[in-house]
Amino acid sequence: MDAISAELRQLLSRTNLVVFPEDYLIVHLPIGTKAISGEWFRPSTTRFAAVIQEPKLITMVVPRQKWLRMQSMFEKDKCEVSGPYRVVTFDVKLSLVARGYMAAIGSVLIESKVTALPISSFKYDHIIVPKAELPRTVKLLRDFLDGFKKTKSSPRPKNSR
Repeated sequence: MDAISAELRQLLSRTNLVVFPEDYLIVHLPIGTKAISGEWFRPSTTRFAAVIQEPKLITMVVPRQKWLRMQSMFEKDKCEVSGPYRVVTFDVKLSLVARGYMAAIGSVLIESKVTALPISSFKYDHIIVPKAELPRTVKLLRDFLDGFKKTKSSPRPKNSR
């Protein structure tokens, strides 16, 4: 990876990982699936969910327990479900002009052969990882991010100007 800019180092030094406790599933639905009511995604009952519509497919990332309650709304033979996964959120507010943030995170994951699906929102980035890979993924990312926290707070040597 290219050298990390001072701005990016500062963002990485402020980043905290948040791991949601629920297991998640990735559900693929065909285009034309009936609309899903917003009540299924109320903040009081859904900590994290993502619905992405593409020209040929709808993808949902939903808590496993929520899917078990809502799966009867869909034709079983037209749904493809995979999981369990876990959601890791990078808790630092990003602007849309922040460059290289997910590339830096992605480099760590790629070098360690971690499978991850990145999802970004307006202010935060997340990765969806297989549940079995979560402990290793969290350790790798914490070690990576801690390296920036240490450099941020390192005292300056007394003899330097």
